[in-house]
Amino acid sequence: MENQDLEKYYTECIEYSNKIKNPILRECCQRIYEDYREKLMNKPATGGSHHYFKGGLLYHIFSVTRNAIAICNLYPDLEVDMDLIIFGALTHDIGKTNDFNDFTENENYEANRGNSAALLGHSYEGTHIVENYLSQYDMDELFKNQVLHMIGSHMNEYSEWGALVLPKMLEVLIINFADNMDAHFEPAHDAIKNGKNGELYKIGNAPRPYYKSSNPFYNKG
Repeated sequence: MENQDLEKYYTECIEYSNKIKNPILRECCQRIYEDYREKLMNKPATGGSHHYFKGGLLYHIFSVTRNAIAICNLYPDLEVDMDLIIFGALTHDIGKTNDFNDFTENENYEANRGNSAALLGHSYEGTHIVENYLSQYDMDELFKNQVLHMIGSHMNEYSEWGALVLPKMLEVLIINFADNMDAHFEPAHDAIKNGKNGELYKIGNAPRPYYKSSNPFYNKG
């Protein structure tokens, strides 16, 4: 991805943050983006499973935010707090700025294996980063914890890279589905984009191969 594209996606993330009505959350989000700008634009989203390219982390976060807002538009009767959804989507993977080194084309790329990355995981690290910013504001304690819940629970499962606590709010469920969509669609498309109709393709460590459509009316363009 070209630098000008990354600049565009960074700007679009800032534009999303401007939709946050709560002035504390809006200012906090924009401060995080200012302070973490270079890291967001230079790191992959994962060490190889999805959005494995320079700026992949920023592009993934942009896509998840776009997806989360689209889900809310598809279900207009949901009584959700859009501030929590936008803030949570924009910061859900900020902890990965500690998990991964800047991207390099070197085939021996290694993720950051320091103590925090190996022992804590990105859900905790992201929660810790955001909490440090929120602690500088006078906030209701319950609401602050609800904000942090958007980051700490966005994975919706317990695992090495998963949630600190399972989701307890509709807003974080929406972020989880928006996240999963992007994390699965991007590598799947990457696997099949140059394949021929009817061919089997394999996505990373998936347990089985999948087919590309053999429909004679299918046009990948």
